[in-house]
Amino acid sequence: MVENGSADNAQEFMQEQVNKMFEWSSTLKLPTIGPMYAFSKDFSSYTNDFVTLGKVMVELKNNMDSYWSLVSAAYARAVRDTVERAPMQLTTKEDFEKYRRAAIEAFEDTFTTLFTSSEFSEVYGKLFGSQLNVSKTMQSIVEKNFKTLNLPTRSEVDEMLKDIVELKRTVRDMKRSVEARNDQARIAT
Repeated sequence: MVENGSADNAQEFMQEQVNKMFEWSSTLKLPTIGPMYAFSKDFSSYTNDFVTLGKVMVELKNNMDSYWSLVSAAYARAVRDTVERAPMQLTTKEDFEKYRRAAIEAFEDTFTTLFTSSEFSEVYGKLFGSQLNVSKTMQSIVEKNFKTLNLPTRSEVDEMLKDIVELKRTVRDMKRSVEARNDQARIAT
């Protein structure tokens, strides 16, 4: 009987501890410092950023599909033209040379036509633009995280680099000025 009573107490104690672990009101009373609080404070903003990233990546995939569709169609056309232009049998060294020239000409003609077409320019422009949009969106997310973690962002580092270049230029100009004055002083004496 005594063993059963202590088992019940242990069970009640365990249940009480589990309840305390998953009690959200105590979790919300945790200190409001550190990166987790900062991240949780901007949760809706992060959600919007990742939804935007998802949209931009879907756009990238669609543009990439269009690009590769054009390239694969051109490749199939070049292979078909190679088969039409090449000799039927490859028995001599001349036949292999004719086949090689036919393949080079077919691929060169087909891909030159593709790369100079307005359709390819439009598709490639959209693909490049969507790649830039993904990069820009990712950079925005990273900058927000760096700011939250109190680390310098890329724009702040870029600004510091500009200041360093300006300081170097000023120091170099000052050195030249001092050297010029020293040269004038030596000539005068």
